[in-house]
Amino acid sequence: LGLTVTPDAVVASFSYRDAFTPALRKKLKSGLPTRIVIQINLEQPGRSKPLGYWARTVQIVYDLWEEQFVITVEDNRGRRRARVPTVEEAIALAGQIRQSEVAALTDVPSERYRLRALIEVNPVSKEMVQNIRRWLARAPGQKTSSAGSTNFFGAFVGIFVDRHISKADYRAAFVSQPFTVGPPPRCAGWTSRSCSP
Repeated sequence: LGLTVTPDAVVASFSYRDAFTPALRKKLKSGLPTRIVIQINLEQPGRSKPLGYWARTVQIVYDLWEEQFVITVEDNRGRRRARVPTVEEAIALAGQIRQSEVAALTDVPSERYRLRALIEVNPVSKEMVQNIRRWLARAPGQKTSSAGSTNFFGAFVGIFVDRHISKADYRAAFVSQPFTVGPPPRCAGWTSRSCSP
């Protein structure tokens, strides 16, 4: 898991390939869509509402005619689509985040923060999915740390706290170690080969 903190943003890289359980791997070739939802909050310890919010949806559909997996990724950078022939290649594309700016820090003071992430496969909460689609409908690249974002997505905190709100085929949550914003660029919380102290 990698977390890089710059003066302007938090850039994350991590894998969630464990979400692809043996049962889910079998379902991938059924031709039915599999949806993965990743949500990340920028939090300040002691505050009830997030300072920033980021989300990504990933859909995997097996094209029975072409015998290929179609992976559609959508986040604040827009929508991307790829086709691969094998399950392993589909999981490699759909099961990780690489160097994604998950929180803008230009609107928050230089204090201690943490990231809280939630990963769900095939969530059944229609309200949650609708809210994420509303967020994704904003202009690509829009800053994720703003008063509007905080107010609009304050309700998402409950999703991380109450496991009964949203049911899914797979659900995992984790929290980073606290980190401090400010120059010089540094790595904090999580570590990876590309992120060294």
